[in-house]
Order: sequence, then C-alpha cells, then structure tokens
Amino acid sequence: MADETGLFIDDLTAGRQVPGGAISANLSISPTDFERRFGRLFWRPEGSLDPIYYKLAAFCKTTAVSENSPANLGAKNVRFHQAPTTLDDVANTTVLGRKFRETGAATGVCQVRSQIGPDGADPVLSWSRECIVNGRSGWRLPDDGTSLDDREKIAVAFDAGEVELAANVPSDLPAGALAASDFKVGEPIPTGRISVLRPDEIFWLTRGLGNLAKTHYTRDSGYIVWGLLTLLYGVWNYADRLRGCQLLGFDVAKHIAPVYLTEQVREEEHTTSEAPAPPEFLSSTLTPREVEDYPGRPGVKLVTAALDVYNNVNEIGVAEYERQKSTKALGGIAEDGRLQVGDYVLRLAAFERA
Repeated sequence: MADETGLFIDDLTAGRQVPGGAISANLSISPTDFERRFGRLFWRPEGSLDPIYYKLAAFCKTTAVSENSPANLGAKNVRFHQAPTTLDDVANTTVLGRKFRETGAATGVCQVRSQIGPDGADPVLSWSRECIVNGRSGWRLPDDGTSLDDREKIAVAFDAGEVELAANVPSDLPAGALAASDFKVGEPIPTGRISVLRPDEIFWLTRGLGNLAKTHYTRDSGYIVWGLLTLLYGVWNYADRLRGCQLLGFDVAKHIAPVYLTEQVREEEHTTSEAPAPPEFLSSTLTPREVEDYPGRPGVKLVTAALDVYNNVNEIGVAEYERQKSTKALGGIAEDGRLQVGDYVLRLAAFERA
C-alpha cells in the first residue's frame, strides 16, 4: 500500500494554519494563456489580474486541506477586496472547524477560510468553503466526548466597504455590453453561447493551474470536472455582455453535482443556434435578484445575480449519472437532458456607459 500523504480530517483541528505559498508557484498557465482562450472575464481596475483566472490559480494554493477530499461542497463570501492582484501574493488557510455525522465516522466535513495577499497586509481575495475530507486508513472518530460539530457557522454578508471600486468604466465596451440601467430584477439575461467541455482542455486547465486533486481523475468514472471550472464556463457564457461590470465576488459558489466526462466528448465548440448540439455541454442562465444604488457612487448599481449552470448530457452521460447514483447522492436528470451542476450568486458593480 502506498504511503498516505497530505492532511486528513483527523489533522484538521480548528485554528490550524495551512500556508499555501505564492500563487505563481508551479503555475504554467499565464494570464496571457488564459485570456487567449477565454478572453477577459468581466473587468477590474487597471493593474489587476482577471478575477476568474486569479481565483482559479489562488484556489489551487489552498488545496492542502482537501488533498484527501472526495468532494468540495462549495464556497461562501468570495470577495475580491482590492487591486492590483499579482502572482506574488501569498495564500494562507485557517481551519474554522469540522463536523462529523456520528461517533465512529471515517470522514468529516471541514470548514476553512482562505486569504490571499501580501504577507502582513489586508487580503486582496478571501473566501470560506466546506469540503468532505477522509480520515487516515483505519481512523475513526473516537467515542471520547469529541464534539460532532465544532464549526463556525458561515453567514453570507456583503459590505461595500470591503472592496475597491473602480473610478471609471472602461471606454472600449463591446457592442451588447450591459450598462447599469439594463439590469432588471427577475428578468433573465440571455446568452447565445454554450460551453463544450473537452477532456484535453480540462486536463490543460487543471494541470496548468496546479490542481492535482485525486478526485478529479479516477479510473472508474473518467474525468470529474473540477467544480470551479463549471463556474468558469458559466461566467464565460456571459463575459461579453458583462464586460462593463466589475466582479466583486460571489455570495455563494455551490457545486450541486459533479460533471463526468468520457473520451467520447470531443466535439468542437458551437456558439450559434443553427449549429448541431454537441453530445455534452454546459448551458447557463443569469437572473438579477437585487439591483440597488451602490453606496456613495451615483450612476453605479450593485447587482446581485443568480448564475445557474446546467450540464446537458447525451445517453452516455445519463448512463454514467445513473451508475454513480448507486453510491452517491446525485439529483436526477430532467426530461430535457439537463442537470443543474452549479449554483452561484454573483455580486457585480454595474456602471453606466462613459
């Protein structure tokens, strides 16, 4: 049996500090590489890195707590506090607490908070998340009065003073980009793009950003798409329309169900309604929930919007989900072939046109 490596649930006691090092360490996908493929996803103050790229790269430096995790359940209070962001910024994670189902449990839910930024300074990015973590081989929660739940409860809260708001909207907005007055509560924002998940691209992203979590590559179920990549592709569907918005963060980033890929998913991307649908792809809807004046900034709206991401699967995907449901709690696929895989609540600053 190979030696066990990494941290396990029995190691992750409340208050433990887990340093992650510089964001640039072992990173082979540069901002230029990323933008060549995806473009710039929303807009940030001059001098900062693309927020989605930065979040993906930063997350990979906080995965020491989840190396032995079968599932990352999601994050709350993801906040882009200030610009500029750089790859020299350092990641640090603090264990908030754990939860066990019962005495004798071999796994638990670990709750952590991660902060990214220069040593000793206020963070430029922060978030809290929960993940299921395995115990070491043979370990069980002892019947010694250990609390079954010593987590702090994560409340969702947004403080406009936490984030640095840009002074001006960029002047080179593409046609169709939304301005503050275009956001209406309850009116979904349309998109004509769908995102095809190709195994070679998933491999490029995960390896290039340094996310080598065991759960993303398993022999019995092919590729399991990293949850944050469903967020990446979901927001990519809206990148052009939201080019005039500053992404402030996410109240919630919940991964509802995994996305399984097989070697049969090899179609090229289709972006028009006339093109034939590929065998498996992600679609998304974006619906404003709240639109309010941004505190202290006339002409700027604070938008809270729900981004729902769906996996649209063919018969191969249906069969795979049905097989996985025998051992995991997965939702059913609707008659239209859609399964919701991501539930994200975005916070945006929407500007009027310059």
